[in-house]
Amino acid sequence: MRPVIGVVCAKMFFPNNNLDQYFYVGSGYVDGIARAGGVPLIMPLLGIQDPPFERMLESLDGLILTGGEDPAPHLYGEEPLQRLGEVEYERDLAELAIIKLALEQKKPMLGICRGMQIMNVACGGTLIQDIPSQVPGAFQHAQKGSRQYGAHKVQLQPGFVADALGTHEVLVNTSHHQSVKDVAPGFRVTGVAADGVIEAIESLDGLHVGLQWHPERMWGHDAQMLKIAEAFVANVSQSMVQKQS
Repeated sequence: MRPVIGVVCAKMFFPNNNLDQYFYVGSGYVDGIARAGGVPLIMPLLGIQDPPFERMLESLDGLILTGGEDPAPHLYGEEPLQRLGEVEYERDLAELAIIKLALEQKKPMLGICRGMQIMNVACGGTLIQDIPSQVPGAFQHAQKGSRQYGAHKVQLQPGFVADALGTHEVLVNTSHHQSVKDVAPGFRVTGVAADGVIEAIESLDGLHVGLQWHPERMWGHDAQMLKIAEAFVANVSQSMVQKQS
């Protein structure tokens, strides 16, 4: 059976409408999972009391944590610095609850950009709140050009990402001003830019992967980057088999 992959979906106001919020998610996440052989299912980040997240997760085989705004610093024991961006605390709370349940249910997770950051926070790690002001000599990590194409290289250590891409160096796009600082217990760093910014983390049990770049913006035209989606779907399928055996 094709694995069902949940894609977390945040809320936003549309222009000229500050009354109604709408759930949204970039189509690249959904398209890539479908192309890789999975069944994408959009999972809304509900802000209601007692959301049915546990039941929602039970219907999924894996989960993608998507990009977005900055996680609240007090969640990882820090005060907000001047260059902190916009925070969506309601989303933070929803994702923390979902990640906790996914860990309990041993659901594979792929965190992308903010998704990697909130996964790291949920598991006990910390973040750099603003790379330009906190990392001396940092590259431009919010590229000015087309975000569908690579801007800087990442060196990869052996693990899920290197195996999926078949290389130990990859050119990635970049659209962030935060990154992982202290890696959560149970995770290891498997991708670093030449300026020292952490670009990939993986759990020691191989179930959870975080990427700081946005492969979903690239895999529509980049066959190599699509291999990340294919490898994640394959991991989810393998996890399903192991649970059934």
